[in-house]
Amino acid sequence: MKTLIFATSNQGKATSLKRHLASVGVPVTVEARPLELIEPQADTALEVALSKARQAFALLSQPVIVDDSAFHITALGGFPGPYIKYMLSTLGIEGIMAFMKGQKDRTAYFESHLVYIDEQGNEHVSSDAPYTGVIAQSSDSYSHPDEWSPLWRIFIPEWTTKTISQLTDSERMEHAKEVSASDAYMQFAEWYQSAGE
Repeated sequence: MKTLIFATSNQGKATSLKRHLASVGVPVTVEARPLELIEPQADTALEVALSKARQAFALLSQPVIVDDSAFHITALGGFPGPYIKYMLSTLGIEGIMAFMKGQKDRTAYFESHLVYIDEQGNEHVSSDAPYTGVIAQSSDSYSHPDEWSPLWRIFIPEWTTKTISQLTDSERMEHAKEVSASDAYMQFAEWYQSAGE
């Protein structure tokens, strides 16, 4: 079975990518490989993803995929955006909930960008449409085994009344199929399958 290197220490992301690839009939092992990559100071998650993918390809000299995401909170002027990883490592979801105390507008959205670099160094980008919803009034104590981020415990997608951590795998996958044209992971899976990579 072919192995796809995913430059990440986040096993939840690798599991999700494998599940999306399997849903379009691509039998591939997705290997999460943590790499020492420089996190650039950039205004967008796409700029960060491109930089990290190029670094990973230079280190490995083989095909690799990288994901970078951003989380934008309307009431905070779009903050933290691409700096969500730093915010979570310093303030945690408790800090976000403190910022949101008393806020009437609780809308927020995720965006993800996958950058795949093939053997020849060609770049393929899959970017999703904003994944919108609201920030819950309180944090969910349940941590899902496939959780990418603690944000799963406070973010309620617009199509449900549950936090992401409360959704079943089938609920998440069913919705992913419905919005496949706007989901970066599903876009990549469909492209990868059609390109015969």
